[in-house]
Amino acid sequence: MKLLVQIIGAALVIISLVDIYLTVLFPRLGSSLLSLRLGKGIWWLFRLAARLVPCKDKKVLSHSGPVLIIATVVVWVCLLICGFALIVWPDLGSAIKSTREWTDTDFTTALYYSGFSLTTLGTGDLTPETDFQRLLMILEAALGFSTFTLTITYLLSIYSALIRRNTFALSLHHRSGGTADAAEILARLGASGELSGVQQDISDIARDLINLLESQHSYPALLFFRFRQTYYALPRILLLAMDTATLMKSALNTQKYRSLVNSTATAELWGGSQQLLVELSGFFVGEHRSNINDSLEQVWQKRYYHAVEKFRAEGIETATDLEAGASLYICLRRKWYPCLAGLASYMGYKWSEIAPCEN
Repeated sequence: MKLLVQIIGAALVIISLVDIYLTVLFPRLGSSLLSLRLGKGIWWLFRLAARLVPCKDKKVLSHSGPVLIIATVVVWVCLLICGFALIVWPDLGSAIKSTREWTDTDFTTALYYSGFSLTTLGTGDLTPETDFQRLLMILEAALGFSTFTLTITYLLSIYSALIRRNTFALSLHHRSGGTADAAEILARLGASGELSGVQQDISDIARDLINLLESQHSYPALLFFRFRQTYYALPRILLLAMDTATLMKSALNTQKYRSLVNSTATAELWGGSQQLLVELSGFFVGEHRSNINDSLEQVWQKRYYHAVEKFRAEGIETATDLEAGASLYICLRRKWYPCLAGLASYMGYKWSEIAPCEN
């Protein structure tokens, strides 16, 4: 029985350490043992609370990210404390003794001893009497110090990546004039029909998007940071990126702007946003089948012609065959709309909030 209890304790310690390693030191999407599952569970609880609590802008969901970070750290620390407590519990009263006359041998005392050791505060009024327990106390204190140090590093990295994501989102918001319209971005970039310098702007947007992709790879918990302002929403970022690339491929005159449409910047914008969308949707949302009907395609067609008019008003030459261009636009949107609609729904947004210009 003693050996079984200690084996269970060692397993808890190993699980905690492996999850810390995979989350902080080897952070990749889907690699953790506990933290991502914990994130999905907490997000589900917050979404349930948002449905039960009458709140127009779903303020409850805004706290899911910080709560997840706190819960993750608490789980790590609790697993370490409980794991080491199970290891030392059978030795209370023999290998570990109190400075008082009597040594309590209950599990609470084991937790007390383990907690003092992990937080590097010492062992309180309990002292190890054998070499094994002394070395175990040193090991637990070293792991506790390392865990707290890595936790601080993880928090700083998470919030640094979050600031970069919000900065990118705010940049796109103002580039579109607050309209959440990709056509507005392109029209502003190519004002007076000059698209010669647009490639650098598209390259900058694509670079920020690739940085976002890698940040999301390294810190999957970023997805659960949801702000009340919709322009910070990750689905909004992806919509503007995807729709910008889609309009460039379908609405611009490919003969005059061939260097832009076929540029590496456009390819990077399209490929990076596609990769980020597919990976996030596949991992967090799963297979999502959105009903793409004729009425929805009519909305997309209307949006395409509205973009064409906007481009022409700025002197930007558009596709010579508008019907073929509209068909291409609809075809390209079919590739990314279902995943994006599923991700928006998973994050608690209505499509009208993500794409107000399509209403």
